[in-house]
Amino acid sequence: MAKPKYNLLYIDDEPDNLRTFRAGFRWDYNVFTAQSAFEGFDILAEKEIHLIISDQRMSGLSGTEFFKRVKKRFPDPIRIILTGYSEMDIIIRAINECGIYKYVTKPWEEADMKQTIEKAVEVYQLRKDKETLLKKLEKANQKLAAENLYFQEEIKKSYDFENIITKSQKFKAVLSIVERVASTNTSVLIRGESGTGKELLARAIHQLSKRSDAPLIKVNCAAIPSSLIESEFFGHEKGAFTGATQKRIGRFELADKGTLLLDEIAELPIELQPKLLRVIQEGEFERVGGTKTISTNVRIIAATNRNLEQAIQEGRFREDLFYRLNVFPIFCLSLRERKEDIPLLVKHFLKKYEPNIGRTISRVSEKSMNKLTAYNYPGNIRELENIIERYMITSDGTELDLSSWHPTTKYLSISTNTGFLSLDELEKQHIEQALRFSNGKIFGTDGAAEKLGVNPKTLSWKIKKIGIDKNDL
Repeated sequence: MAKPKYNLLYIDDEPDNLRTFRAGFRWDYNVFTAQSAFEGFDILAEKEIHLIISDQRMSGLSGTEFFKRVKKRFPDPIRIILTGYSEMDIIIRAINECGIYKYVTKPWEEADMKQTIEKAVEVYQLRKDKETLLKKLEKANQKLAAENLYFQEEIKKSYDFENIITKSQKFKAVLSIVERVASTNTSVLIRGESGTGKELLARAIHQLSKRSDAPLIKVNCAAIPSSLIESEFFGHEKGAFTGATQKRIGRFELADKGTLLLDEIAELPIELQPKLLRVIQEGEFERVGGTKTISTNVRIIAATNRNLEQAIQEGRFREDLFYRLNVFPIFCLSLRERKEDIPLLVKHFLKKYEPNIGRTISRVSEKSMNKLTAYNYPGNIRELENIIERYMITSDGTELDLSSWHPTTKYLSISTNTGFLSLDELEKQHIEQALRFSNGKIFGTDGAAEKLGVNPKTLSWKIKKIGIDKNDL
């Protein structure tokens, strides 16, 4: 490998000395010369100079005064000053003030000057190598710190493909699709109602992919103020805006060689969508307030519970971005479409919250399980989980007590896995609902009999016959 050719600036107000220096060093170095300090400043402003050699005695500005200013404006070049013996006291005092590497007495010999320059450029290269290494270490430390901060938020999550609980044939078909697309680098759009487990599917795709050794980074587009989303995505340089007191690495940089999950993608502000589209298309971006283009190799998984086609028609979502994200759509089933999984999920949540509650709930009565499976869960699995945790806390003993849970009527299913409910069961549920709305009152104004339009004595007889216990409602 050829040695780098360093740029030298030699300043001397004697033309003969300039010619001598050019003739002696132009073959090994790029030599620039100036007859005054001010000409030297002009060259420094235009060229990247690695080493400056300046005479002390010059008209206009002395060498020491020149180097004092150079130290402030151009701190990188190595500085050497030429001096006579009569000026040694001045030079020694000025060395620390001016950042001078070495002094050379005049008249100088070419062999001595060559040796001095060679050592000086070695020092320059060592400094630059050290700076490069420190910058790399700083960048690595910043990325590590950002990753640690992110993973502290994620550390309690333990999702993997095996943790997806199901015996539903419909949902197993979805998982089969997940397995198939995971091995590719294709962008995936996961669609489904809130609480159905879209993030769980995204994590499964990542963990089954070739990128599983790299991080899965999540951005919730709905949880970040619109003014900060660009910084969250791409990072920012120090001083990029008020409050940017230090450089920050964005999620695209963190996810390099891994997967980026854009959750709630429909909430992404329209003005930021072209920048996201550019990163997906070109794999490049700039930090906020920065000019350096950064490359990234990221697989995109987006998730939403919104109708993106409608958002496109309303001008809230870009059609070209939609097609970039929707290369491989996956539809996450609602819980009402996989009700056969409810008993499995109930068992899972009972086990999950056992340490928090401090006791074991090992039994769920058939009546309680029927109650759970008859409900349609607008909040899906998340709502079921909340119900189990809540009634584990209020239950006494080892059996889950759901007697105080009154699901909203409009979300009650009229069918079960074995077919339609019987008329007797429908009547029972109807009477129980009326009693709940009447706080157990049968007779009089706002009583259950009035709501049902039947004789109160007839209703009392039916309640006894059916075996409804008002204390269980």
